[in-house]
Amino acid sequence: MNTPYLNRYRNGEYLQYMTDFSELLNKQDLDALQLTETKAILDPLVSKIDAAFKQSQGSGLTQEVIALDERRDRAIVGLRGITDSFKYHFDKSISDAADVLNNIIVSHGDNIQRLSYQEETAVINSIVKDMETEAEATAAVTTLNLDTWLTELKESNADFSTKYLDRVDEAALNPSANIPALRVEATEAYRTLVTHIQAHATLSGAEAYTTILNQVDVLAGQYNQVVDNRSNNGTKDDTPTEE
Repeated sequence: MNTPYLNRYRNGEYLQYMTDFSELLNKQDLDALQLTETKAILDPLVSKIDAAFKQSQGSGLTQEVIALDERRDRAIVGLRGITDSFKYHFDKSISDAADVLNNIIVSHGDNIQRLSYQEETAVINSIVKDMETEAEATAAVTTLNLDTWLTELKESNADFSTKYLDRVDEAALNPSANIPALRVEATEAYRTLVTHIQAHATLSGAEAYTTILNQVDVLAGQYNQVVDNRSNNGTKDDTPTEE
């Protein structure tokens, strides 16, 4: 049986998975299956996540975080692309300078722009620090005239970090909209409910329980495929309110 990647679903995916799961159960006679009370623990949590998700989508800060993340992604990808190209320059002083900067970037991984928000922030800070403090690197930046690129990388990362923390503060001021905390509770309630269904299926052998488990297997498989496809494409799993 497929186990849903609940901790890897984006907030919208998580909410929809729980909604679909709930609708599958609602097609059954929950009283007869002795699942009413257990499901009643999950339902209000899903409703709270729904309300919090709608609120987060309407938050101007959330949209700013997304835009700033895209901005710093372009900066790091662009800077690496430039240094990649200059590595093949006919002027050895330029190709050597490009090697210095490119090695700094590559040493932090091949797909920095695909890291989680916190990881990318830390990595870019490290890259900027190296390029600003290591004598060979600072000389290379000057040789390749990449001062403006380095400034853009530094500023976009700093702006992202500031807005991200503003978003965290906003969520902290409204505990009912704390999606990560609600997801922890909902996940626990979901797993308890599925465990009950599995236990009843084993003990009673009733076809309804097997039907539910088969449906959950298919549902989880479909949602997991979305995550797998995203991973294969190198896209981030996280969203601003999931961090």
